[in-house]
Amino acid sequence: MRARRGGGRDAKRTSRGANRGVARALAMVLPLLVLLAACQGSSHRSGAAGSHPSDAAASSAKPVPPARLTVVPADDSAAVVTSTPVTVTADDGKLTTVSVKDAAGSVVSGAIDSVADRWVSSGILLPGSTYLVTATAVDAKGEPTTVTSNFTTAAPAKVLGAKIAPLENELVGVGMPIIIYFTSPVTDRAAVESRLSLDESQPVVGAWHWYGDEEIHYRPENYWPTGEKVTLHANLNGVNAGNGVWGVEDHTVDFSVGDSHITTVNALTHEMTVQVNGKTVKTAPVSLGSNKYPTTSGIHVVLNKTPSIVMNSATVGIPKGNPDYYDETVQWDVRITWSGEFVHSAPWSVSSQGRVNVSHGCVNASPTVAQWFFNLSMRGDIVSITGTPRSLVSQNGWTDWNMSWAQWVAGSALGTSNTGTLSSAAGGSGAAKPLPADPGSSLPASQTVTAPAPIATHASTTPSPNPTHTVTPSPKPTHSSVVVPSPIRSSGTPIPRPTSTIKPVV
Repeated sequence: MRARRGGGRDAKRTSRGANRGVARALAMVLPLLVLLAACQGSSHRSGAAGSHPSDAAASSAKPVPPARLTVVPADDSAAVVTSTPVTVTADDGKLTTVSVKDAAGSVVSGAIDSVADRWVSSGILLPGSTYLVTATAVDAKGEPTTVTSNFTTAAPAKVLGAKIAPLENELVGVGMPIIIYFTSPVTDRAAVESRLSLDESQPVVGAWHWYGDEEIHYRPENYWPTGEKVTLHANLNGVNAGNGVWGVEDHTVDFSVGDSHITTVNALTHEMTVQVNGKTVKTAPVSLGSNKYPTTSGIHVVLNKTPSIVMNSATVGIPKGNPDYYDETVQWDVRITWSGEFVHSAPWSVSSQGRVNVSHGCVNASPTVAQWFFNLSMRGDIVSITGTPRSLVSQNGWTDWNMSWAQWVAGSALGTSNTGTLSSAAGGSGAAKPLPADPGSSLPASQTVTAPAPIATHASTTPSPNPTHTVTPSPKPTHSSVVVPSPIRSSGTPIPRPTSTIKPVV
């Protein structure tokens, strides 16, 4: 019986031990289950509330707008005033590049204001031109936006054309001025003059001088050096000459200076002396204008030369039937004034040459001397006449050398003289002595002249002995009446000399 009792007590002890093991296991596992449940619960609540960092950024970010560009003048604008600035403005982005070009590819300058994200042109717009604007800006993400726009400027009210002497590749004398005749009035002289420049093989001091609003000359302080090579740059394209007048074309002219030909004619001694490069090569008797028709004293420049000219006094108010009337075919004519003064052949006055002045204002020489002088002469040579009671009037020919240097420079719109740019090895020689004041500056109006008439080419009667006549004094002409020399240059094409009212005199 004990054994069973004893057996029952062992079973109870085993059961109580197993229960204590289970309890210890549960004590260890329950905290882990609670922690896991807490983590899962926390994760669920966070998702429900939308407070996770990545989910918050995704749900709160706004779309990035593209950059917007505004161009003025607007696309397809027409008749835009040339003074209008081109502007490009960026909104919602940063302006990176701007290009404004005309149809020829010329770029209009300008700059970007990085603070305002705005580009403004600083270059000049040309009239009657079409421009393409190309601009790019990037947005906040760096994505680019590019726009293109076109506009056309208004046509100019007037075009500033230019006729230029000397001609391209012409060989000229040491006194030849550079002359530009404009086809429209220039009211902004400084703007136009600033576009004129020279390249010179032997740099000299020189300056521009305005004769009214349509004519400008350039001369050195002294005569050109012999052998000088000059390139004129008249960069008139895009220049605003004022009052709606615009330059639309550039011009370049190359010319060279030949030997120095300085001729002195003395009315008191009735003698002509010719120097070539400073050496006297000929002295010859001549006859100048009579007391009734005196030749003009002053520094003349050879304008052109013609082998034969018909000279008729009716063109200067001396009709047929007047004792002073003439109608002559005159040989070997070297022109020195627009009013009709020449150095020419006068076989009818050979007996008076060297003794007395009997002409109508020209310098009469023997046929042999006149032909020699004709062959020697070229445009720009100097013929200085002294000893007559009548002075050469400004603009009756190329009278530039009759001004002092100070007077000449005062006629520049920029108020300064300039030195030429060296274009090749310097060298050569030849310079004029200081020049007198303009002898025509204080003359009364009764001693001025009008421009010459076209040269006739028809035949005439045989020369009669000893004709005498010169230009009749007339009121001083306006600038527009002053004749243009022949030939001159316009876009490479010689242009005939304009007509006027007075023919040559003998």
